[in-house]
Amino acid sequence: MISYLSGTILTHTKEGAIILVGGVGYECLGSWLTRLPVGELATVYTYHYLENQSIPRLVACVSLAARDLLLQLLSVSGVGPKMASRIIDALPPTRLIKAIQDSDLTTLSSVKGLGKKTAQKIILELGKTLITESAASSPYHEALTSLGFSSLEIARAVDKTDLTNLTDDQAITAILRNLGRNQ
Repeated sequence: MISYLSGTILTHTKEGAIILVGGVGYECLGSWLTRLPVGELATVYTYHYLENQSIPRLVACVSLAARDLLLQLLSVSGVGPKMASRIIDALPPTRLIKAIQDSDLTTLSSVKGLGKKTAQKIILELGKTLITESAASSPYHEALTSLGFSSLEIARAVDKTDLTNLTDDQAITAILRNLGRNQ
C-alpha cells in the first residue's frame, strides 16, 4: 500500500495532480493539489483504494492528521473515499473536528455533495470518538485526568481556553478555570 509520497507536481488533473516520484507519476485525488504550482515539491500522505473493484486510486492528504481523519470518515456508512476527500479538502482537520464535536450541521453541509442526513451520520458516529481522542492528545490530559476530570470535560475546557504563549503551568491553570465553569 502506498501511504506517503514526496515528489514534484508534474501536472494538474480534474480532481488533483500527478506527482512525479523517482521517474514514476502517481495520480492523486485532492482538489488542494490543484493550488500547488507545477514543478513544486509536494509531500502527501495517501489512502489507496480500488474504484469499481478494479481501478487503483490514491487520495492525497496534506498531513498525517488529515489522513487519519479521512480514515475515520470512511468508517461512516454512506461516506466513500471521494466524499471523504471532498470533506478533508473543504474543511481543515481542526475545523472539521470542531464542527463534528459541536454538531454543526451548517458547516458540514457546506461541503459540496454532503447532505444533511450524511452529515448527521458523521456527527452521530464520530462525535464521541473525536472528543475522546482530542482530549487524549492534549499534553495536559494526563495531569487533568489524575485530578478526576473526564476526557469529555477536558476536551471541552481545552477548546474554550486560549493557550497562546502560556507556559505549561499557566495553561493548566487556565484550563482548570474553564473546567470549574463547566460544573
